[in-house]
Amino acid sequence: MHLIQIVEALIFAAPEPISTAEIVKAVRRAAEDHAGEEAASWRKIEQSEIEKAIDELGEVYIETGRALHLVEGAVGWRLMTRPEYADFVRALLPGMRPERLSPPALETLAIIAYRQPITKADIEAVRGVA
Repeated sequence: MHLIQIVEALIFAAPEPISTAEIVKAVRRAAEDHAGEEAASWRKIEQSEIEKAIDELGEVYIETGRALHLVEGAVGWRLMTRPEYADFVRALLPGMRPERLSPPALETLAIIAYRQPITKADIEAVRGVA
């Protein structure tokens, strides 16, 4: 097994963005259940090695022109589709449109923003509802 493929599998399988430290922990934990020279090296894996593998994986996605790319957010790494494929992905998931706020909800938020702190009774008084 190659470290790049292990890192890719972990990022892909993670339900939420996964940090480099979490990847290190997962690799070490998995290595505890295996024997052999390769497993011994996984048990001692360092964060710098994971970072290097992530960089290499990102380069592979760029060089091969894949529809996916690695994105680092505030809390970790994610595999995401490239923006140019958004229309196709959106067509696959028609029920996942961003919801708009109703006019009453927007009005309520505007009142809160303008007059905060404000109680529910005060909001209702401003809006004229009981």
